[in-house]
Amino acid sequence: MALSPARLLVPFVILSCLVRVTFHLEETGAGPLTLASLVGVAALQLPISLPGRRRPWAALLPAQAVLNYLPLLAEADSWRAGGSGFVACSVLLVVGGPVAWAVFGLVAVVEGAIAVTLGLPAVYVYYAIVAPLNAGLMLYGFSHLARLLDQVERERSELAAKAAEVERLRLWGHVHGLVMSSVSAVERLARLRGDTAATRNAISQAVAVARGALQQLRSLPRTEEPVPPRDDDRRILRLATPILVIAHSLFIGQSVFNFVADELADAGSGQAGYLALLPVTFALQFWHLAALHAGGRPRRWRWTLAAQALTIYAPLVHGESSGIMVSGYFVGVILLYVRAAVSWPLCLLVCGVAAVEGWPVVSPYQFCSALATALAVYGLTRLVALVNELRRTRAELVEVAILRERLRVGRDVHDLLGRGLTTVVLHGELALRLLDAEPERAAEQVGRVSEAARAARADAARLSTPDRRLSLADEIDSARAVLESVGATVRIEAAPVPERAGPVLAVVLREAVTNVLRHSAPRECLIAIVAEDGHARLRVTNDGVGPVLDQGGSGLRGLRARLADVGGELTTSRTGDRFDLLARAPVDHEDLTATR
Repeated sequence: MALSPARLLVPFVILSCLVRVTFHLEETGAGPLTLASLVGVAALQLPISLPGRRRPWAALLPAQAVLNYLPLLAEADSWRAGGSGFVACSVLLVVGGPVAWAVFGLVAVVEGAIAVTLGLPAVYVYYAIVAPLNAGLMLYGFSHLARLLDQVERERSELAAKAAEVERLRLWGHVHGLVMSSVSAVERLARLRGDTAATRNAISQAVAVARGALQQLRSLPRTEEPVPPRDDDRRILRLATPILVIAHSLFIGQSVFNFVADELADAGSGQAGYLALLPVTFALQFWHLAALHAGGRPRRWRWTLAAQALTIYAPLVHGESSGIMVSGYFVGVILLYVRAAVSWPLCLLVCGVAAVEGWPVVSPYQFCSALATALAVYGLTRLVALVNELRRTRAELVEVAILRERLRVGRDVHDLLGRGLTTVVLHGELALRLLDAEPERAAEQVGRVSEAARAARADAARLSTPDRRLSLADEIDSARAVLESVGATVRIEAAPVPERAGPVLAVVLREAVTNVLRHSAPRECLIAIVAEDGHARLRVTNDGVGPVLDQGGSGLRGLRARLADVGGELTTSRTGDRFDLLARAPVDHEDLTATR
């Protein structure tokens, strides 16, 4: 299943809410107003944190702040300071800039002042100051990276679309210039008059120019421009990793204080030994995360994970269970290193152990806290990696977009311009064959060369128009004219078709006629068009097919792809020297034009 910001943010917000709820229930037996306020604050956090372009942040932040401190007025005895992590995160997300960080720190100061005013012990005063900073920064890391991920994905798509548009305009400009210069040369050569040798030379040059233009249209030039860098690349690297490091550091500071100032700790219970192991635990923690950030797991990661587990659980031999409080960090690394089928059940097991460390008393708060910590370590690391991966693959996405656009433009060029230049070649070759024996007919073919060149010029001029859809009626008339010009008898059976089906059949008809001209010497040709049963059908049948005919040429492949895109199909068959092409397309479809 693909990783998404919502799949990480929503569970983390819910777990953070459960941490606050279970803490209040275990410590004070919170009343219904306090519990409702805790849930309401978390619910307001979701629309603030989830990525999106338009969110009612300005209105939600004051409402969240009021709801957060409302129990202090009504149920002061059951309210505990330190639970304003959601509000602290929202300040950073909504306000922004240096002011936001000042207010962020002010939230912690207010929480500490409230704890002192309520006469809470020193450990709770410290917790009231550090907890909102800790939770707020972790949630801010989730939210900010999720927004950054959404932005990078959106900018990647926009960059790819822009690159495709630039490539399309570049190729259309190249094609327009190529065709215009080629048909101008053809027209100039077709007008030359002189003796037979001079005329033959001019016609041969015109045919060569048309052939060269066709060849160049089949191999459009590639672009060598690199993908431009984006300013957000450095911003990602500057913000993502520090968020992860600072969040871990705050958790470490809170853990050290809890171990040192825990009013219930027994001085002879082995806690000093655990405190000696704590730096080793977090040294391994950061080493594992740094290895992932550098691009992969270390060779002996199983041994180093075992060593980190030993630093956490070794004090249990002496009856000291305080180390279990940091097991959430360890489980977060396991989620990153071990496959999901093993790591997630192991994660729940370790968090369950944290919940029962005070057996027979079970602590849902410890379970939720360990699970939230694990999800934070896993989520922040994965989001950082995913943002960087999207950044690295941006060039690949642009290259794919450019390649697709080249294929699309090549197909359009084939549809719009292929037949005109092919007709120039056919009439020119026929004129060369007739020049000695039948000069009058040769002159007629030279005139048709000029007509075909002008038609190709008109097709090239259409490249600059916004609507390049082909007209079915015009294509039928053009097909009749060009086929009759090569001596074929043309029969048209065209029934009315829905307006939206016209451009589809026009594209197919143009390519079908181009195929007839290239591969046949037709004496008869049938063009039949009918619409029934929700489909438009075009049949083109001709004789005079040569001994070798590639029924899978690029033109026919392009038509099959076009028709398949709209739920249609193209079939071809050959019997003797007769070739039959049948195209079917639904009449209720997206327009299939020469620009697609």
